[in-house]
Amino acid sequence: MRARRLAGLALLALATIAGIGHWIAQGVPVALPDVSGGKFACVSYAPFREGQSPFQEGIIIPEWQIDEDFAALASNTRCVRTYAVDQGLDKVPEIAARHGLEVLLGVWIGSQADKNMLQMAKAVELANAHPQTVRAIVVGNEVMLRGELPREKLAETIRWVRQRSQVPVTYADVWEFWMRHKPLLDEVDFATIHILPYWEDEPVGIDAAVAHIMDIYRFVETQMPGVTLLIGETGWPSAGRQREGAVPGRVNQAAFLRGFVSEVSRQGIDYNLIEAFDQPWKRANEGTVGGHWGLYDVGREAKFPLTGPVEELPGWKLWLTGSLLFGLLPLAWATLRREAPGTAAGWATLVLTGAASGTLLTMQARYVVEMSRMPFEWAAGGALWLLSLGAMLVLATALARAVEEKPDSATSRLVDPVRLLALAFVLAMCLGLVFDPRYRDFPASFALLPAVGLALLALLRGLPEAIGDAEVGLALALVPCAIFIAVREGPHNTQALLWCAASLLLALPVLAARLHDRRAALRLQPSGAGTSGH
Repeated sequence: MRARRLAGLALLALATIAGIGHWIAQGVPVALPDVSGGKFACVSYAPFREGQSPFQEGIIIPEWQIDEDFAALASNTRCVRTYAVDQGLDKVPEIAARHGLEVLLGVWIGSQADKNMLQMAKAVELANAHPQTVRAIVVGNEVMLRGELPREKLAETIRWVRQRSQVPVTYADVWEFWMRHKPLLDEVDFATIHILPYWEDEPVGIDAAVAHIMDIYRFVETQMPGVTLLIGETGWPSAGRQREGAVPGRVNQAAFLRGFVSEVSRQGIDYNLIEAFDQPWKRANEGTVGGHWGLYDVGREAKFPLTGPVEELPGWKLWLTGSLLFGLLPLAWATLRREAPGTAAGWATLVLTGAASGTLLTMQARYVVEMSRMPFEWAAGGALWLLSLGAMLVLATALARAVEEKPDSATSRLVDPVRLLALAFVLAMCLGLVFDPRYRDFPASFALLPAVGLALLALLRGLPEAIGDAEVGLALALVPCAIFIAVREGPHNTQALLWCAASLLLALPVLAARLHDRRAALRLQPSGAGTSGH
């Protein structure tokens, strides 16, 4: 038992050190290339703020809101790209002119002809009224990608606008779809291509992202000789799920944008970045990552400077402090519940478990903040966090009593319900990642807390006893799901691998306990049982 106790305490100490190191690493300044001239060429602009969405019936964005946004953007960009001319966006050219901004005026084209015509007519009217401000009209965005119109119908739509516009006309789509629909080149003054390394069918990591864009751009040039090209969308998310080696993050976003802008400025390539401001409404369709492509967050604060070093998490000290404060909760709980340890080893276990779990709880809280968009999501995320907090108190108490070889207390007797709930939650998440993975996150901190805690408990007091069929069934389903996810996501997706490792760590002790029980039952069975006696 002494060796197990020392091993358990050593593992808890390592987890505590890793947790503190995690937050310190978030505050390390990373040197990056500066943006030449201090301004971007153009950025995509959607005006919607927290609680607003283009899908809200009758929504009209007030002029003052657009004016505020453009006042902030004017210091960092020379141009904005829009995607529609309704919902208050018809005021964009006029307001942009006041701030010295040019406009790539977007026309939203979908499957409904009447709505398309309203967009087209309004865009022509605005462009012809503001030819000094509107650089071009972008007729349609990724219509071919979405499959909302036949190519011939889209060509007619673009042609209608071009025949009436006093400014150049273009169409925007992912570069692969331009390769498939080259006849559309006859209808535009220049081609607007989207190159998004993160969203490629084979995602490209941050180290190769800029080179990938340059390679694609040169390839498209060879396929469209003589055609003027605009990189109409490129960017990098600051939060969300990893795709193979493509990792969202604040430093990675800054590194990509600064590196990209430096390279295209050197080569004289025109571009537009996606996007100006984080758009919470996009999380509904694209998960956490969809809402975190902005240069500014939803509060209209710049995520990073255009010059100088960048930290992954400027407020890392606050999160570290929070994790340490959360780490004190097991001590307070044990004292209030009169379940305090009676030895130094027991107290050390409570302290170390609290400190290690405190890091996971703060990581969970940060995740809830990043992913929550609507009251229901905040409520669900908050409830899940409270359950995780409860699991931490139960497991910390159980570990301390295991170290002291004491019988279970009222709190530590809740270990079995914690295990069952953890298995059910992790399996539900895994099933989502198996059948609908594209936009789903890997919230490993929610799986690691119960998985590591229960594994340490098994190390200290042996495999769990009296495992129920429900737990075994959940564990049996969890193992193949975790393996499948790990294989599909690939060896470069560290988020997925960590999630799958936590899932297996949660499931395997349960299966090992059931196997142990079966073997024990067989050993107890009389040697002659089941024979005929002839």
